Amino acid sequence: MLDFQKLSAQYQQALLRQVVPFWLKHSQDAQCGGYFDALTTTGEVIEGDKSVVLQAQQTWAFAWLYTTFDGQTIWLDQARQGATFLSQFAHDELLSCYAQLDRRGRPVAPSSDCSPDAYVVMAYAQMFQATAEDEWAMLARQTFSGIFQRREIARQAISTNSEQYRLTRHLAEALAVLKATVAMQPLLDEESWKQAIESIVQEIMHEFVDRRTDILRECILPDGGFLNTPEGRRLNVGLTFQAANYLLDLYAEATRSKNGLTGLVTRKVVSQVVAWCQQMCEQGWDEATTGLSPSIDFKGQSITFPDLQQKWAWVHVEALSALLKSYYHTTNADCLKWFKRIHDYTFQHFPDPKTIGWHLVIDTQGQPLLRAKVIPTVGCYSLIRCLTETAQLLPACEQLKTSPQPGRSRISLNS
Repeated sequence: MLDFQKLSAQYQQALLRQVVPFWLKHSQDAQCGGYFDALTTTGEVIEGDKSVVLQAQQTWAFAWLYTTFDGQTIWLDQARQGATFLSQFAHDELLSCYAQLDRRGRPVAPSSDCSPDAYVVMAYAQMFQATAEDEWAMLARQTFSGIFQRREIARQAISTNSEQYRLTRHLAEALAVLKATVAMQPLLDEESWKQAIESIVQEIMHEFVDRRTDILRECILPDGGFLNTPEGRRLNVGLTFQAANYLLDLYAEATRSKNGLTGLVTRKVVSQVVAWCQQMCEQGWDEATTGLSPSIDFKGQSITFPDLQQKWAWVHVEALSALLKSYYHTTNADCLKWFKRIHDYTFQHFPDPKTIGWHLVIDTQGQPLLRAKVIPTVGCYSLIRCLTETAQLLPACEQLKTSPQPGRSRISLNS
């Protein structure tokens, strides 16, 4: 049996002595505001534009860390750096969010979906949780109010144009909207929030999940149909674990409070989620070189994506968090077995032994693939959230040795 208390200390140490210090020391753009989107392994700035998603994710991560952990002021200051930049530059005149800004905050690219809006909502909502300042609640509500309307307009446009072109929908955007909706719970009336959360959960569970195989797909046709191409057959390992994390959080919330979620995220859904996690482990684990591959083909065909052999830190920490939550709610021994295997691989290969921070991505030999720890598509979001959640949940798993009912002890699993 694992030593849960010892493991919890290891996760806290990784978070507080390796991961968080890297971002605190290197990511702030003191001259122009916000954060740098690309940093080398030693924290040197690689100049470029700023992704609204990454700016919002880091804002959320440090505001969430401030409210979830021990409330260090420096974490809130770090979050405010991003929130202020977003409030000044991320929105157009209708409060929709751009996808990309230049270093000074001038828009350089529009958004193609609602992902930037969703992450900005998360950032503002978490800033309100951290500060109780009404400005952030107002911005969160205003930004959130347009998301579902814009998505419906986009759906109608896709339906209209689908006769001429083959258009698709992506799991990443749906998950972003799910996260934003979860974040908005304290800022919406109960009925409005319930309608919003039911809408997005139903979309994920009934449109992105294949009815025949019960598999969570990454890319689907507008009506939820199957696309027999490499993209349509691809199962995104990291996004699947991320979806599992949020659905399990909703289940944990439903078991703690009477907020209308009990009939939405049920034990059946938990069983589905655990099955996804086990499938990602069994099919995504690279037996030749170890570690989780970023994607698999659910029909078993050869994968044509060049990143197949890359091992990403964010994928592994999402897996660790999801597997531990799965074990906590089901006491499924296989979840714990895979947790240990992935934990050993993760802590052997991703922490940088030479300086603070974790490697972003490694090759099949376990060596850093890039001379960067931050790139415009991957920042600190998963590392901070998943290391924190895992550190918090491990002591609760210790109680399962004597508790007859898994998932019933009170724990802090914030989303």
